[in-house]
Amino acid sequence: MSSSLVLGQFLWHELLTSDPAGGAGFYSKVLGWNARPWDGDEAYTMLGSAAGPVGGARLVGKDPLASTAGPNWLTYVGVPDLAVALATAEGSGGRVVHPITSIPDGGRYAVITDPQGGVIGLYEPAGDMGGSSGAAAAGPVAWHELTADDTEAALEFYKGLFGWEVLDQVPMGGDVGTYYLFGIGTTQLGGAFKRAKHLPPTWPRWLVYLSVPSVTAAIAAVEAAGGQLLNGPHEVPGGAWVAQVVDSHGVPLALSGPKSAAPAVKPKAKSTVVVKPKASAKAKPKTKLKAKAKSTAKAKSKTKAKTKSKTKTKTKTKTKTKVKAKAAAVKKSAPRQPARKAKAKKKTQSAARSKARKAPRRAK
Repeated sequence: MSSSLVLGQFLWHELLTSDPAGGAGFYSKVLGWNARPWDGDEAYTMLGSAAGPVGGARLVGKDPLASTAGPNWLTYVGVPDLAVALATAEGSGGRVVHPITSIPDGGRYAVITDPQGGVIGLYEPAGDMGGSSGAAAAGPVAWHELTADDTEAALEFYKGLFGWEVLDQVPMGGDVGTYYLFGIGTTQLGGAFKRAKHLPPTWPRWLVYLSVPSVTAAIAAVEAAGGQLLNGPHEVPGGAWVAQVVDSHGVPLALSGPKSAAPAVKPKAKSTVVVKPKASAKAKPKTKLKAKAKSTAKAKSKTKAKTKSKTKTKTKTKTKTKVKAKAAAVKKSAPRQPARKAKAKKKTQSAARSKARKAPRRAK
């Protein structure tokens, strides 16, 4: 008996197909998966990706379960006690189509149909398996969708079997009517709506939505690999895009993800790689120019000082010489002035004497 935490969790998926290669060719081209025989049973094919196992494949016509359920993607939901779960299913109108089967070191499983014909697997893991581990085991499946003739009655059946509750209702109108969102606690696990009249009888009651990085690119890959687009792509609440397709051997499935892949982000160049060489390259010329400028300024200052000094000395010398010469001239001419004055005085005195001689004498 496993832990009760696995109850109601989607744990495993199997491709039931008539493709002799177990769908490996188509899903390899569209999703990049690989296929190999399982070590525990070579008749069973393991499907995987680079991240690990994504599910299994059974061949219709060779495998009893695949032949009974028909081409489809079969979903397995966790239960802590498989025997109790089967008794509950049968008591609510379900039917066992594949009995309890043990897996070497892997727990045990069985397959049932709900009262309206929906095929679903029940899985009891070996040992203690937490709810988080169970959710991770669902692999690349992003969403699970149930169609039923009476949606409310179908959800009531699964509530008694897995504990699923209706978390929200979205009015869609037309043949679809109300879209029910179900889950455990506050975690949404899938959706359910009334089966549309245009859907063929082979359309599965449980449809899986596989995650893709680009819905547009995946549709192109589906068509290139021999599949067919049925509906979409169109946007759904939450921003994701979806499309319904059939693979190369007629198995319906849906794609979910962004409409186009996100553009690759170029890593930024490290600033140290660019800045460091530039800084070191500029350092030398700058220092050299600075030194040269300093040297030139110094030389100019020196020349200026020298010229100024020389000019000052020359001017000083010239001025000094001029003063000296003037002083000498003054000194030389200074004695002449008294001589002229003396001569003039003598001349004046001589004229006075001559005048006196000519004047008539008074009588005594």
